[in-house]
Amino acid sequence: MKTKLSILIATLLTCIYPTFAQNLSFGIESGINFSNINKKLTDVRYVAQPGPVNGIFAKYELGNWFVIQSGVNHATFYFNKYSYNHYYPDYYPMSSSYYNPSSLYSSSIWAPPCYYSYNQSKFSFLRIPLLVKFKTPGRLNFELGGGAYYAFLTNDELRGKDKEIYDIEFHDENFPPMNNWGWILASSVNYNINKRWNIFVSGQITTGKEEYFEDIKGKIGSTELIFGVGYNPFISDRNTQVKDSTLGRHIRIIPHMGMNFSNTKNSLNSDEYKSSVGFSSGISLEFSLGNGAALSTGAWYERKGYGLNYEGTNPFIYQIQQNGEFTIQSEVELDYVTIPFQFKVLFEGKIHSSINFGPYFSLLQNAFSQGEKTETRRHDNGYEITKDYFNERLDQWFKKTDAGFMIGYRIDIPLFNWGDIFISANQAWGLMNILTNNDDSDQTSVFRHDEKIVNNSFSVLFGLNIPVSQN
Repeated sequence: MKTKLSILIATLLTCIYPTFAQNLSFGIESGINFSNINKKLTDVRYVAQPGPVNGIFAKYELGNWFVIQSGVNHATFYFNKYSYNHYYPDYYPMSSSYYNPSSLYSSSIWAPPCYYSYNQSKFSFLRIPLLVKFKTPGRLNFELGGGAYYAFLTNDELRGKDKEIYDIEFHDENFPPMNNWGWILASSVNYNINKRWNIFVSGQITTGKEEYFEDIKGKIGSTELIFGVGYNPFISDRNTQVKDSTLGRHIRIIPHMGMNFSNTKNSLNSDEYKSSVGFSSGISLEFSLGNGAALSTGAWYERKGYGLNYEGTNPFIYQIQQNGEFTIQSEVELDYVTIPFQFKVLFEGKIHSSINFGPYFSLLQNAFSQGEKTETRRHDNGYEITKDYFNERLDQWFKKTDAGFMIGYRIDIPLFNWGDIFISANQAWGLMNILTNNDDSDQTSVFRHDEKIVNNSFSVLFGLNIPVSQN
């Protein structure tokens, strides 16, 4: 009996699996979110700020009219808080506590008590969504629907190496929730390049249910714009052919993800500015000019920046302090949407390669400095250490635009007849001083008038090279 049942189940799976698999696709998505807060109190105002969204997804089509979608994505939400308090540099209006256990004292040395303050202006989550959407048929189609998500907080200072600071600060009853959940309303426009590949742009609104801002009973939500590429590996190659077009043969869609290694240059103290590692993701369009030449442009979301580790107080500019009481360890994060304009020289062969060069233009989305400030106060009978974790918004100190020149080398590997995978290396040199001029800032400048910072970066990218139309 068991043998017959096993044979029956195997037969059913053999019949059902090809049909099921042909409706299943996978892909990558990347985009931008604008944070918002669902709040009950209104004496404090939080302004929407942009942040990155990146992830992978799986989608299953239920016939011609419905779609089930899930996956994993990582989203960071930034917040800029406005209240009726006046702004003072190094003033953090969140609550604080004083930790001074008697066991730290001895008869000869006064051991350092520790003071911790909390000023959180960003939250990062690993989200798992589940969506059900209505879908229209056709090569160009639309999807509309919604669902729910479950999220895990990934902030290092709340789950990682600095968590003990906030254990003392918040005590268990006020600690931010480690998990969140909420609702998603989503719509998208999809274009099927062929039966294997599709591209889409999606807009969605999220509303969280857990409170992360106790002072206003605030819950985290967002408005998001996401681009993505989907691929169905189960479709037979003989079914992937589509009607060719003259224009389509000259256009390629190139999504990518990778790492960005920033090496910012300062005109006065360049050696004091440390390299930093960020991410780069985006999508490009490449237009063939024939005779081994092409033009490309697109939209990339890039994180640049630098690090500081010195005796001083300024969290984003190197300014040494003579008495040596303060130490700063900070990471400055500069998020840009970059629009490249590249000319490409193509080299044909079994493995294709190309050299690209040209200018780029960038729009600043976020400017943050986060890290730890340590103050050491020495007394006749001992010393006292104060540690503050800070996360400061720096928009007023950096220009909203940047521009420069980029050169790169790309290797395309044609593993499949529907497109190539590639790896590329790009070097970018900034040509603009990204610090604001004294006249452009509403506050007194903290740096010298002749001080300049330029963005230099080296990126390693991986991605896909997909022709819009195939023979």
